[in-house]
Amino acid sequence: MDIDRFQYFIRKISVKTGIDLKQYRDNYLRRRIELRMKILGIDDYLNYLKILNRDKEELEKLISTLTINVTEFMRDKTPFEFFMKFILPEIAEKKRRAKSNLLRFWSAGCAGGEEVYSILICVLETLGNGWSMSIYGTDIDENCLKSANNGVYKPEQLKNLSSKIINKYFVKEGNLYKIKKPLKKYVRFKRHDLTSEGPVSKYFDAIFCRNVMIYFNEKQKRKVVKDFHNALVDEGYLIIGKSETLPVKSKNMFLPVDLREKIYKKSLTSHFNYNLHKSKLKTLK
Repeated sequence: MDIDRFQYFIRKISVKTGIDLKQYRDNYLRRRIELRMKILGIDDYLNYLKILNRDKEELEKLISTLTINVTEFMRDKTPFEFFMKFILPEIAEKKRRAKSNLLRFWSAGCAGGEEVYSILICVLETLGNGWSMSIYGTDIDENCLKSANNGVYKPEQLKNLSSKIINKYFVKEGNLYKIKKPLKKYVRFKRHDLTSEGPVSKYFDAIFCRNVMIYFNEKQKRKVVKDFHNALVDEGYLIIGKSETLPVKSKNMFLPVDLREKIYKKSLTSHFNYNLHKSKLKTLK
């Protein structure tokens, strides 16, 4: 009976949150869920489900407990190196031809903001600061967004950055590092549910959605990828996690730029590809 109630609970929460919980081990889910139940003094899954149906704040706490936000700056460095070496120069050239200095990026599922500020650092290091730039960071977890707005990080979260970059973009406060205040004018953080809401905005030059769609079912993935397609400028870029793939029914929306780095381009023109040579890539050193 307990097993049946647990499985029923998991199915209901998966539908309610849009998070595919099948990828997690049952023991892991039980520990995390029962932690919240213990805090509330509840020992029955169905009674907890009733609370979640009427208490949005508790639902958000459960989501935060279930999802593991493992983040750091320049996580998996090579996609960011590719971004600097190939993508940003191409975007900049297109903007110059159009006599525009506006750059727009979206980090979908931004967790604590590490990816947002990583994008910002890449742009400033590659193109300089003579641009009007907006970088949106969205996430379903309110606690993550608060951390992102604060912009304060532990040393281990900066392990992929050189000391030169850290000194340039961060201020040391005790044992922590805080993103320099002038940089915050470029970023905007907002709560957003990819599975139930439309694009947070439009006309993005590139969208990063890395290690987020692994939580979604195929229908949700198709919805999200379609939204990304609609939110990008013509020939805009989509960068997803290395362990992720685009839904089969959505692949005609994007052309592969580099399959190893999982970088795609909004499908409008003829197919092209770049070769990634690590020895020639610009690194953050």
